[in-house]
Amino acid sequence: MFRNAKLGLKKLLLPVLLGLLAGSPSAFAVHPQSWKFTDEAAYASGHFHGVVVNNYGDLALSRHLKTLLPKTGFDFINAIAVSSHGEIWFGTSPRGKVYRIVNGKPVVAYTPPKTSDQILSLAFEKNGKLLVAACGSKAELVELTIGAGGKVAARTIFQNSAVKYIWSILPLSDGSMILATGPNGEVWSISPAGKAKMLLKTGMHNVTSMAIAQDGSILAGTDGPGLVIRINPKTGKSYVLMSANHAEISALAVDGDGDIFAATASPHRAKLDGGVFTPVLHPNGRPVAVGAGIQMPGKKGKPGKKAHGDAAPAKPAAEPTRIPGPFPSADSDDSASTEPAVKSNVVYQISSSGRVRVLLKVPDMVLSMLYAKHHLILGLGGHGRLLSYDPFTQTETLLERLKQSDLLSLAETRNNRLLIGTANQGQIYQLTSKTQLTGNYVSRVLDAKLPANWGAAHIDAKVPAGAAVDIQTRSGNVRDVKTSARFWSRWSSLMPANSYRKISSPPARFLQFRLVLKRGGKGASPVIRSTRISYQQINVPPVLSSVQTKYQSKPVHAVLVKWKANDPDGDTLQYTVQYQQKGIPVWIRIAKDISAHHYLWHLTGIPDGYYRVKVIASDAPDNTPATTQSVARESSRILVDNTAPAIAGLKWHQTADGHIVVTGVASDKLSPITAVSIQIDSSKNWRPAAASATIFDSPLEAFRGRTGVLTSGPHRIVVKAVDAAGNEAYASVLVTVH
Repeated sequence: MFRNAKLGLKKLLLPVLLGLLAGSPSAFAVHPQSWKFTDEAAYASGHFHGVVVNNYGDLALSRHLKTLLPKTGFDFINAIAVSSHGEIWFGTSPRGKVYRIVNGKPVVAYTPPKTSDQILSLAFEKNGKLLVAACGSKAELVELTIGAGGKVAARTIFQNSAVKYIWSILPLSDGSMILATGPNGEVWSISPAGKAKMLLKTGMHNVTSMAIAQDGSILAGTDGPGLVIRINPKTGKSYVLMSANHAEISALAVDGDGDIFAATASPHRAKLDGGVFTPVLHPNGRPVAVGAGIQMPGKKGKPGKKAHGDAAPAKPAAEPTRIPGPFPSADSDDSASTEPAVKSNVVYQISSSGRVRVLLKVPDMVLSMLYAKHHLILGLGGHGRLLSYDPFTQTETLLERLKQSDLLSLAETRNNRLLIGTANQGQIYQLTSKTQLTGNYVSRVLDAKLPANWGAAHIDAKVPAGAAVDIQTRSGNVRDVKTSARFWSRWSSLMPANSYRKISSPPARFLQFRLVLKRGGKGASPVIRSTRISYQQINVPPVLSSVQTKYQSKPVHAVLVKWKANDPDGDTLQYTVQYQQKGIPVWIRIAKDISAHHYLWHLTGIPDGYYRVKVIASDAPDNTPATTQSVARESSRILVDNTAPAIAGLKWHQTADGHIVVTGVASDKLSPITAVSIQIDSSKNWRPAAASATIFDSPLEAFRGRTGVLTSGPHRIVVKAVDAAGNEAYASVLVTVH
């Protein structure tokens, strides 16, 4: 047997993985920027201490929370029930027992047999007796009678070999009771005289939750396709109200207008990273009553009160009804698609007219739910979150984030206190209606990306008489404030809300703020509507990573200068290009205010010699003169050679076979000779000459050129010499072939 059937069914095989969310807005330092906290998602990554936030971004003091149980080693608090006298009873597993809290301490009231060692459900009858669902390899319904002196007498009133789990007990006003069971998906009815009969066989594995509708009919939620079924408790006649598209209906509730709320607990739809809550009809603004005479939904009757009474009479059924399929699905558009309409767990709303809609998308499994004071209270699994949701104003509020991951059970006391039973360190928490005296919110570490100057902090808040809202900041250049707090500045002095106050923390890359709330004189909580922190990155110099030059001789002598540059804080850059000749200690500007990353330097009139080119990058377009930053980078040395080589000592002679051989010397003051060639009689063809030293690679080169066999008579032979800078020189000789 698994350790806890209730949690096991709801959590199934939920994988244990870690999801990392990280993100922060990119910003440019040249313009003032700000972090804005105006909705729940903005606050969600911070730390809440006695404060809560809703989906409209309102931050307020939370209700007072305290633990009721000592550290006694409870694992799962599956069920909580409160007697008419206000006494708290609860059931546990594994090795489950029923306890009651006496003088602040848990006292064992009932220990079931070993075959039924999990207490999955509790409910008080109208006569004050406690009904206990003890489950395991078999299940039994036990009635506990509290006698004089607190002595408890136990009596088994239901047992069936096919029933192993009783997930929910629903006492009716006539003294009968309804049971939701598994693993065969049956609903059982037990008469006041103790006679049991199967009321409905759903065809599912488990009927997981129940509630009483306003007309007295029974509402049952199942696993499998996740059905919500309306059942006549007298006849067993049933009708499927909706299907949750293969997500278990973990909890049901009914408001004073008769609207039905159904919550799901699918581990496959739970968000491993916690996710965010999404009211489906979140508007721009908030819903309000139309006029003074309009009542808000849920206010016609007492909040959360379940309507009791018999369903309309009908002819008894000879056999328990089996639910046919397929089933209408609760799609977001109210269609009957059989595919899942949502990819998260949800709370559905079924109106009295039968309309089904998704009310709230929930990133965790909903393990428990109740309706009280016009609000749905949801106990979630996976991240220990307790949620409140107002269906009329569409306001979702994260009431608490408990250290225990799963909130299995909820109950309300006579004095309007909420009880929460947890798993994985079983504990019962009591949430009162009174707000905390003080509380605070600490933001995540805010990253300006670069060192920044801090501007003003501003809180827009509603502050009742006697209440207070303040903000503090601290800064540092180490992201991990948890382990490196010693490297951060101290928290600044408190700055009041509704005023723009200059942040006094030292300039740095990272900032954190703390909001401090104090309750008003009449117990009213202040409400923070928004928080804004302004900053501007400290201007940093541009980065000029390279400057390259390439000499070119055609079509004109020029040097192509190219560079790579960027600005870490996103400023617009402009560039200046200068040159310096070797031996002359001054720089000559040849271009300025360039936006491109290249420049063609024309060399016309530039004396021969060695030069360097310098590029200066400046962020002046986006900064004041006082804050402008510039950097410069020089190129490697380049040679400027605009002078053609010289050709001297031209001689020629004719060979015996009729060829002409031309010899001479080519020279250049700065550059090596790279080629010599000859041309005969202005033809288009140039014939290469040979270097006396095998190759042309020095400023002084002797050469020898040989023509083909020429015809008799005079010929003009032109010699061309080219240096490494591309300069060309020409000379010629007149020869006569005999």
